[in-house]
Amino acid sequence: MALSELTGKRIMAAKKAEAKKTHPKLEIIKTRVEERVTAANLSRNEASRRAGLGLSYVNDLLGDKSLNPTRESLAKLGAVLNTDVGYFFGEQETPRVAGSGDSGGRADNNMAVPETVTLYQIGLTDPDGFFSLSESNKTQRSPFIVSGPDAYFVSVPDDTMSPRYRAGEAVIVNPRVPVRHGGFAIVCASDNRVAIREVVSISTDKISVRSLSDQVVVEMPRASVKSLHRIMGSCELV
Repeated sequence: MALSELTGKRIMAAKKAEAKKTHPKLEIIKTRVEERVTAANLSRNEASRRAGLGLSYVNDLLGDKSLNPTRESLAKLGAVLNTDVGYFFGEQETPRVAGSGDSGGRADNNMAVPETVTLYQIGLTDPDGFFSLSESNKTQRSPFIVSGPDAYFVSVPDDTMSPRYRAGEAVIVNPRVPVRHGGFAIVCASDNRVAIREVVSISTDKISVRSLSDQVVVEMPRASVKSLHRIMGSCELV
């Protein structure tokens, strides 16, 4: 038998052996895949097809024909189901951290826009730079600003983000618009406090943010971040 043929058979045997292994998190993967397929109002076949995984991927997974799903395949399925791959593996408790999508699209400007927008007035921050949002008053929305019905204002509490944002300025925030790497956001922590930061990177297990005044980058576990609300640039408000 030729060496190349022998090597090929060994590779095939290794792949078959790998496929027969049971993933240690198979049960939570199955539970959450089924949950997200149902939430997306898609059939199992349609979800599989849209993910480019053939027609039977989800059925095979939920029917115990596929015991060792790969992270790559589940990431493709997650893109169709608006779900971070980490959610399938039990690495986070919410399907997606808000604003973590790759799309740079804008909010739907045809949505109804309220006459007033909440302005959060901020005093001193906590020692770690985070602060609580308490609704103090509502200010009239300028008619030329188009940023979505859920938009709100936050006054900048200090110069942590200078020279981009300085204390006393107000930033316009739209939670409906995805946050880009290198963009600026209200980082909403799981303890219900927030901070204004530059988003350096978003991965399955952590979000890295930067304060501009000292250029310090902090890595936050995904589980400690509830959502990212995009701070709108002036060019996005027309």
